[in-house]
Amino acid sequence: FGEGDFGGGFGDEALEDFDAAIILSPSSAEAWYQRALAYAALADAPAAARDLQEALRLEPRHFGALVTLSRLQEERGDAAGALRSMEAALALHPRLHGGQERLRELRRKAEGDAT
Repeated sequence: FGEGDFGGGFGDEALEDFDAAIILSPSSAEAWYQRALAYAALADAPAAARDLQEALRLEPRHFGALVTLSRLQEERGDAAGALRSMEAALALHPRLHGGQERLRELRRKAEGDAT
């Protein structure tokens, strides 16, 4: 539950569903990840990042959470953090569609930030 609400543009309702899922199963990395996506859709990047961190604490190999965290880090100007998260995602899923191109772009941005 929740995903239908989220996909249908009912972000607040989906958020309530994911809140309930987390209460029922706080050890579900997927519930934390899905709520993070809902927060991101509602433009609440800090809440999304917190939920992504919790999803990764519960399941360090959750590449979807790593990719999403990378995007949030890039949006807030943390190119080095975005690069680290994307590298971790690609270590888990080397054939991730578009992953190598994104990695090249993040490396370019991170190197530009370092100079």
